[in-house]
Amino acid sequence: MAHHSARIDHLEAEERYKTFREIAFETTMEEFNGIQVSGVSFMDALTADKWKDQISASQRTARSAWSWAREYPMYQNRPKRFEVTVKRSGILCGICLGQLSKHGTRVRMNLVESTPVKPNPLGIRALPVIAFAAAAYGKIVGADEVWLIDPYANLEDYYQSSGFGPREVYHGKRIGQRKII
Repeated sequence: MAHHSARIDHLEAEERYKTFREIAFETTMEEFNGIQVSGVSFMDALTADKWKDQISASQRTARSAWSWAREYPMYQNRPKRFEVTVKRSGILCGICLGQLSKHGTRVRMNLVESTPVKPNPLGIRALPVIAFAAAAYGKIVGADEVWLIDPYANLEDYYQSSGFGPREVYHGKRIGQRKII
């Protein structure tokens, strides 16, 4: 019987946090006109993985070290996850998987990537849109910080121009850049 009630609690938490994410997506789309913001589907993960195969002189060469398709199912089991895709005209331009900290005071953006296509179909960079969505989600759930976990050191200035602070130790173990919300 205890397993059954734990499963019901998990399903209730999933529905509650799904609603919070959807409100954050709507708030973000109101702020960034013409951009579609939603959760991450397995097809989105596969599309982001295909970015590794795109090679062109006009594209960004750095790519993520992880497989979005491998990471996707692990995050789907976390009701309090933060997930977002950013699209324009149905074209995936940015993706993020993360979660709330144990006590819910921080939104962690664990995995973040934008399309290597230049110019970006969004017409703007994806990170400010993703960070705005993370902050909106954080405000809804009562968090007071958004953390970009394991950021690329060579992009520190860019992250700071998007409202994040300098690199610092996160939770005693990892490096992150913090944004107060």
